[in-house]
Amino acid sequence: SACPDTDFGRPPNKMSKTLVLALLLVATATAWSPPTLGNFRPAQCNQATCGPRAQLASPQIAKPKVEVGNPMKQPSTAPGAPKTSTPKPKLAKKTQDDEAPMYKVILLGDPEYEQSHVVTQITKVIPSVKKEEATRCYVEAQMMGTSVIITVTEEHAEHYVQQLKRQQIYAKMEKESRGGGGSD
Repeated sequence: SACPDTDFGRPPNKMSKTLVLALLLVATATAWSPPTLGNFRPAQCNQATCGPRAQLASPQIAKPKVEVGNPMKQPSTAPGAPKTSTPKPKLAKKTQDDEAPMYKVILLGDPEYEQSHVVTQITKVIPSVKKEEATRCYVEAQMMGTSVIITVTEEHAEHYVQQLKRQQIYAKMEKESRGGGGSD
């Protein structure tokens, strides 16, 4: 005779299948412990309470194919063999100044100028020009009509001329002739 409170004699229904799956899931989740990183274990877990854990191997660093900082070995030659020299490539660094044409920034003389204003503005607009050089350029421009302030690349020359014109100081830019005999 069977117990009236049990369903062992009947086929399982959907509810009992779900319950069994949930119990299995809980049982496997609590029995499984994730691997640790190295020998790290939480404070409440020790070998006696948690048991042995899997350890991950530490990553290996690849060895470089080329050693950095060590001189390269030269091929050995026999003492009696003719020595051949390998030409070393010349490292010629080309800068923008080598390729780009240079332009002169020329201050134009004007009787309306005040020396202090012109000298101050030249030193502000062109930081590489010192006060003494700016004073010399001002005096030369007033006496001769023009004075070369600086020789720079085209972009810088355009910028300097524009900035000086904003301060009511008249300047022009002129392409520098490179001593090749002809004028540009």
